[in-house]
Amino acid sequence: MLGAKRQLSQDSEDADAAVAPPIQRRRSSISQVASGRNGENDNSAVNTYNQWTQNNQHYDQSSSNAPIFNGPIYGGVHSNSQISTFDGLQFLYQHAALGAMHESDERYPPPLCHPGTRDVVVGRIIGWYLDEDGNKRIMWVHAPAGYGKTAVAGTVKEKLDVMELDFASPVGATFFFWRGSQERNSPARFVITLACQLARSIPELGPRVEAAIKSNPPLVKMALELQLIKLIVEPFNSLGCLSDIPNRLVIVDGIDECINSDRESRVQKKYAEDQEQVQIRVLDLIHRLHSHHLPLSFLILSRPEAWIKRRLGSGSFRDVVEPLDLYEVGDHVNDVKRFVRAELSRIAREYNLEGADEEWAEEGHLVWRSQGHMLYASTVLRHIDDPYGDPQQLLKDIINHSSATNPDILLSTPFASLYELYRQIMRSCPPRNQPLMMEVLEEILTKPFLHNDPPYETALGILDHLSGRSPGSGLKALRPLHAVLHLGRGSEEVKLDQLIVHSTFREFLERPHLSLEFAADVSRANERLLSGMLDCMASITRNTIGDKLEDVAVFSLEKWCLLWVVGRSTFLRSKPTYLRMMEKVIALDLTACILQNYHMIPSAPASPIAPSLQVAFVSGNLSHFFIESMDLGDCADTLCIADRVTSHWRSSLDGAFTFVLQPTALLSFSQNAILTMSHDCCLYLTEVISQANWREHKLVQALGNPGQEGLTLSQGIILVLCNKTDGQDWAWDLLDHIHGLMEREQNSILKDLPFRNVHGVHFRALKTASKAI
Repeated sequence: MLGAKRQLSQDSEDADAAVAPPIQRRRSSISQVASGRNGENDNSAVNTYNQWTQNNQHYDQSSSNAPIFNGPIYGGVHSNSQISTFDGLQFLYQHAALGAMHESDERYPPPLCHPGTRDVVVGRIIGWYLDEDGNKRIMWVHAPAGYGKTAVAGTVKEKLDVMELDFASPVGATFFFWRGSQERNSPARFVITLACQLARSIPELGPRVEAAIKSNPPLVKMALELQLIKLIVEPFNSLGCLSDIPNRLVIVDGIDECINSDRESRVQKKYAEDQEQVQIRVLDLIHRLHSHHLPLSFLILSRPEAWIKRRLGSGSFRDVVEPLDLYEVGDHVNDVKRFVRAELSRIAREYNLEGADEEWAEEGHLVWRSQGHMLYASTVLRHIDDPYGDPQQLLKDIINHSSATNPDILLSTPFASLYELYRQIMRSCPPRNQPLMMEVLEEILTKPFLHNDPPYETALGILDHLSGRSPGSGLKALRPLHAVLHLGRGSEEVKLDQLIVHSTFREFLERPHLSLEFAADVSRANERLLSGMLDCMASITRNTIGDKLEDVAVFSLEKWCLLWVVGRSTFLRSKPTYLRMMEKVIALDLTACILQNYHMIPSAPASPIAPSLQVAFVSGNLSHFFIESMDLGDCADTLCIADRVTSHWRSSLDGAFTFVLQPTALLSFSQNAILTMSHDCCLYLTEVISQANWREHKLVQALGNPGQEGLTLSQGIILVLCNKTDGQDWAWDLLDHIHGLMEREQNSILKDLPFRNVHGVHFRALKTASKAI
């Protein structure tokens, strides 16, 4: 019987010949190697609004020349200048990327080197750190994917922790970037995470960091460079003589995994340029920290990307960086040999094979074929560790098949061998199942799940439904790929975006010149999923609003707008596909879908918001969401359907907001949903008020005469408008008109509406003052 598989090995946390601590499961070694608002009498609404805006406002990249932004950080951030009644460090931890720390549950168990492997490079790093006379306090360890950089970093951390030094916590902080995590693929939480750990590992520093955040809580929303000074440099300098403080090591792994982008923002940004800029920014932050001569050394590990190499070789870095090429240090072939021998012995014992401690016939060929590339060896070992197959025969097939079908592979690079191995694994899937296997892999590559991801089996069930497959068929099609996917026992809680064992397999699938007949078409998968989502949403009507939805319906409501934006530059460029999708949209009860989307927003202010409608509201001209960036041409049929879908979308927005404002609205929404709706409605109103007859518009009339049930939304909208009056005449005009309608109708709820900004100034006073200026 197989031992339980290690959970959650990150796809690009490059691993080495890894071994687990004693408490880890028996098969962990292979996995680690491969892982590589209100009126005067009630201020609750105003307070809630302030909290919500602080939690949900995002820096608008489009209006700035700055290339990088910090991104969303959830959690209440108050605007007062000093707070002394809360736990500052606890507040800081709420804004840290806890999953980026070495000991985090997200990374447990962390990748480590197999005993007796990578000893030379680990010793070199530790010796550099302990050398008090060294004048280069930054070390850059670089190697291609799959050479064990992350495992080396983890091993250095654990070896230093158990060394008998004159002080505790020699590793002051760690940050393991990973492109599959929204917390860890951006620099937004980088400085805060380091500050939290340094405050913990250096006891005398903790109170200084806490005082810094107490005196200025909005720091968590400010520029990273300012955070660096206020949360690390100034607390250190306030300690006085820094020479008395032992030097701590800061480990930053996987800078090439820092891409500064979640799925939504990537849609409209130059991804390749952006990732270069953000990675250079992280390097510059480290250099800036180093320049203050603090008792810190920095271990950086990454792939040798050209822009990283160029930056670290520039004048400002050259004299302070110690480069170390992992590929050139140590005996990699012997490391692989030691690891392969240990794993084949384990497999032989678990499968009751004869001669558990004897060398297998193909063992030497496997070691030679790997050329010291640990990922190649670990992938082969995962492939043969199959409860439904003969491990010895599977190894023979790998070795003999490579030689027979592609003799040149014997003389090629380890990566060529690895890609050929991936092709062999794919070909081992029964031919009749390969199209279905590729279909499911394509959908996984779209990274459809971002927030509150379910375990991969549940996620695959949702994808099956959207793509019209029989239940469970997607999972069944993937089972032969257990060598490259986290499947089976011990992996039950793995998320879909964590399913791929190593990033090289994702790169293999996405690059046709590597995968050949197994090239993945992600655009085709997005088209298939969007079509399924629109079909699923057809069951949502005004009679079903508020009902508990199936997971597939919730997923569809959350993602369809995002996929539409993605499709503008890909599959929607096909006119037949575009027309077919617009016909599906026109057939929807969009008012019901919009209301249901808001109804799904949870009550907690800090909870991530279902992104679909948010994408629509911030993606450009809201009214033209379905036709923006599309080449409609001169075809009468195309122009006709474009007009129909635009009219349907506008009337649906009118209907949704008016429904909530009307006197008899019976559907209840969470406070967070109302606040979100308030902002969205104001964005839509900016378009409404540009029309010549905006005063007669259905939504404006509803705002001028809301019912008691619509009071909360009215409060939210008016409060947002009151805080948009700075130089925006349209907001004053709209507020003036709404206020006049209520006065004329003598609406009893007028006294409950906050016609004031957050400073308590009535909008008419603001308007008068502004006109006077």
